[in-house]
Amino acid sequence: MDMTNAQRLILSNQYYLMSQMDPANAAKYQRQQLIVERGYELQIRELDKDFGCITEAECREIIDFMEMYHAMQESYNMLVPECQAKVDARRLQFLGFDVATEAQQVNYVRFLTSSEGLYPQFDKADHHFNSQMPMMDKYRRMLTTWRNCPRQYHLCSTELAQIFNA
Repeated sequence: MDMTNAQRLILSNQYYLMSQMDPANAAKYQRQQLIVERGYELQIRELDKDFGCITEAECREIIDFMEMYHAMQESYNMLVPECQAKVDARRLQFLGFDVATEAQQVNYVRFLTSSEGLYPQFDKADHHFNSQMPMMDKYRRMLTTWRNCPRQYHLCSTELAQIFNA
């Protein structure tokens, strides 16, 4: 994060104000203020992690993953009970992404569901879309399999199993 001295002064003042307004986190803000004031570039990189960037293509891919789960849930609901019994309904839950390695994706999903109100049927549960394991590669394989299905919004139990096992 490259900043002019004026920008560093402004950010330092912001951290000072935050420490006054939020005493419970005052130590954190005072540390960040010190880092910015003294220009410790290694620690300034810590501040960068909060300013992510997800490209338009990445956003669309995440929405595609969520739409795939929506289609699988709707398809499951249309199945007759005998076919539903062949599907592990727990696998229909959209888990999200790993907050440790895919934090930007987790935050984007949270934004879409909370701020944008999309996919209200997705259960946030206690994890709030933190799968606690990397999911990007798995979702990509699943998406490829789903796109190869002739009726993406009317899947049979066999197609659901193929997507889950991708």
